[in-house]
Amino acid sequence: NYCYGEGGAGTFSDGKLTARTKNIDLEKKFVIKTYIGAGAPEEIAYLSSPHIGTNNLIKIVAQLREKFIESGGSIHFETILENINIIEGKAHSIETSIGNIDCDYLFLAIGHSAYDTYRMLISAGLKFKPKPFAIGSRVEHRQEIINTAQWGKPSIKGLKAAEYKLTYRDDYFLPVYSFCMCPGGKIVPASPKADLSIVNGMSYYNRNSNWANSAIVAAIDLPKHLAREIESLEALDWLENLEHSFYQVNNSFDVPAAKISDLIKGKTTSRFAESSYPFGLVSNDFNDLFPPMIINSIRNSLIDFNKKIKGFEDGIIMGLESKTSSPIQATREEQGRAAGFENIYIIGEGSGHSGGIISSAVDGLKSALSLIN
Repeated sequence: NYCYGEGGAGTFSDGKLTARTKNIDLEKKFVIKTYIGAGAPEEIAYLSSPHIGTNNLIKIVAQLREKFIESGGSIHFETILENINIIEGKAHSIETSIGNIDCDYLFLAIGHSAYDTYRMLISAGLKFKPKPFAIGSRVEHRQEIINTAQWGKPSIKGLKAAEYKLTYRDDYFLPVYSFCMCPGGKIVPASPKADLSIVNGMSYYNRNSNWANSAIVAAIDLPKHLAREIESLEALDWLENLEHSFYQVNNSFDVPAAKISDLIKGKTTSRFAESSYPFGLVSNDFNDLFPPMIINSIRNSLIDFNKKIKGFEDGIIMGLESKTSSPIQATREEQGRAAGFENIYIIGEGSGHSGGIISSAVDGLKSALSLIN
């Protein structure tokens, strides 16, 4: 579906390869070299903000799959991990929808949207804890607005599309920042289940669409927000209930939306301009959708962002962006091994210890090397 599939975030992962993790230079070079060997443009080795593009990534990941199979690996698509058979702290086999598979070592790279798998792992005894994450909405503008604000003109020959990176801090509100900015891209639905509503952004390699979008998200520490200690399962339930409530607005993948200028003024929007989102936009009061601290923080950030980027208030804010990172984190020992287990490793974004393509690849690489060594 839109979320699960080959390449991590399915069809629409657009391959941003920026990484803020420190002390991973050698591992990062290996990952980049592997992508180039599978068909990625060589420029990703030296650009400050390397980007592959959805249209390239789906071909590159297919090449990586073929190399994996040639090396002796096997892949089972449309196969569900249903249970782990554990004896005395060691996984002996896994139960799947196509039968049992024995294992000497079990590496779990489940991604941050596999809530059913999270719940199964917790019931099997793997330890998780709630962690800070960020939620908000997608904003979209005509790309010319961003280009003009950043460059002083609608276009510059030889440049694809202007980007932005925004942050907002105020002692009275939650920190807010832009995330996964997609210049020349589009907004897509990104729900892993039929009755949830989540949006995300993507762009092709040329970044030549008429729209720019990004997530505007507020950082939240759920135990602090709820003013009490919570368990991992409750964190999953809280976020999934929020995702479900956005779907219930119209019982479809049409998303709640408002002009940014209207949201700032506390108004709803009656008519919308054209958008890249493939389903519909539904006028709604965002005060009814988010907890007060979150929407108030986002509203104040939008006022600030309009001062930094001329015309920012002319955009549209829409949907729920809830997949910046996992709301829970695995308790791990050295190099990704699940605490209390001899041969189970939980790695990548689903572990809650890494956030992007590069950092997740490096997380898996380090775990594999620790086993080899």
